[in-house]
Amino acid sequence: KQWYQRRVRGNMTMDHQLMENFARMTFGEVRFTRIPEFRVPGHFSKEENARVAGDPLDHDMVVLFGNDSNHWYAIVLDNRIGQKKAIYYDSGSYSARLMRERCNFHLDFVNKYRTVYLRDTLNVALRQHQDVSSITHPYIDGESARQKNGFDCGVFALANVEGYIR
Repeated sequence: KQWYQRRVRGNMTMDHQLMENFARMTFGEVRFTRIPEFRVPGHFSKEENARVAGDPLDHDMVVLFGNDSNHWYAIVLDNRIGQKKAIYYDSGSYSARLMRERCNFHLDFVNKYRTVYLRDTLNVALRQHQDVSSITHPYIDGESARQKNGFDCGVFALANVEGYIR
């Protein structure tokens, strides 16, 4: 978790560097979409792509996938009014305590993305000023089916998310 701690390197904190890498990997390519609201008008850039995608808390749901180097899991951040929660899915044998720690990590990441990258770097005005947390979005075990082998966790993560969204 060394990279996760705030450290200064020149003028750029590790948080800022992490957000820049995330934005490059997530928004650095032109999206192929049929949804007009998500098309980037004019000249493409990762910054404009991130602006068009907007604040994650303005979307009904945000899907977060995690991998600790040998196992995939999923977290659905449900932002709908009256439905706010973070549902975690693990098809392996992670404990509830460990999955709550994973939720804390991902929600902290969303908060940093919103403030460090969207607000501070791109000057995007955030309509919702409250950070997302276990208080605003209680953690719920999605009760994933258990995989019977050591390699289907990614498929289970996707299937669990699909099942929730339906």
